[in-house]
Amino acid sequence: MSAAGTSSADQLAARQQRTAQVRRFMRRREPPLVIVTLLVFGVTTLLKPGFGASNNVSFMLATAMPLAVLAVGQTVVCLVRGIDLSVAPVLGIAAVSTGFLAQDHGDSVWSMIPLAIGIGIGLGFVNGLFITYARIPPIIATLGTYTVYSGVQQLICNSATVVTLPTQYEAVGIHDFIAPIPWLVIPGIVVTVVMALILRRTKWGRSLYAFGNNADASYRAGIRVNFVQLSAYTVCGTLAGLGGLVYLCKYTSAGYVSGEDISIQLQSIACVLIGGTTLTGGKGGVVGSFIAAIFLTVVLEAVIVLKINFDWENAVVGVLLLAAILVDAYQNRQGASMRYSLGRMFLSRPTARTGATS
Repeated sequence: MSAAGTSSADQLAARQQRTAQVRRFMRRREPPLVIVTLLVFGVTTLLKPGFGASNNVSFMLATAMPLAVLAVGQTVVCLVRGIDLSVAPVLGIAAVSTGFLAQDHGDSVWSMIPLAIGIGIGLGFVNGLFITYARIPPIIATLGTYTVYSGVQQLICNSATVVTLPTQYEAVGIHDFIAPIPWLVIPGIVVTVVMALILRRTKWGRSLYAFGNNADASYRAGIRVNFVQLSAYTVCGTLAGLGGLVYLCKYTSAGYVSGEDISIQLQSIACVLIGGTTLTGGKGGVVGSFIAAIFLTVVLEAVIVLKINFDWENAVVGVLLLAAILVDAYQNRQGASMRYSLGRMFLSRPTARTGATS
């Protein structure tokens, strides 16, 4: 074969490889989720120009970060076919515990990080013990600890509320790192990136996916399934505790309803499903959950700006949650990409079918 012919063949192979990579990328949940988020943001900005103002963008990003941190932790337990309904009071306990100490003694944000994480580790570990060793179904176990932890949160508050914090907390929660990027985005991104690397590049992370796909096969392959499941709930609790400190910085107050006042446990589950992680385990990732937290925040803020009745907020979350479940269920049955699934569900003539979502 001539040099020209070889060069043409190499170029064709390179183009085909790039095309295949683009198609694999577009079959993921994250790209269409980013596009939809931008569409919602753009349409709302056209209707209400103030929605796209720099200060409002900063506000929405900061508002999304407590939810994003919780969604990353919720993703970890969903990968092992679990669910954690107790993340709201875990966040609340961490928020009020660190808040009262900061209010009474003037402790800095940095000094409160170990306490928030320690609270999350302890409470998440308890969840893991009930599920892993007592063999209680996750939804029942975490519903029970949700009730207990909510009571503990109320006991800590004792009808009081954190209202006066050192100015550092307000600075972290309100001010921008680089306009319109608030400081609170940094912990959200760090948690997401670190967890994404751990899931994809460590033995423990790969064990989570293996457990979610087939726990029995994982056990026979030598994976310590009890440790994997217990550690997944511990990690979820850890991030819920850290989320409590992020919440405290964002709202500069905390009380006996912190976390539950915005139904953050329901929202965290919605973010996981919208972001592409399945409740059947073994599929998904934290990047999609992080993007979904921003998407959900933008949608809920749009509901407020467009003066839709505030009572519809939970209904909007529920609709998005059900839509994510329906798309995911259809994909699992058909082995189809998200684009094909949406075409089959909502269009009279579906788009061409592609491979399974990665």
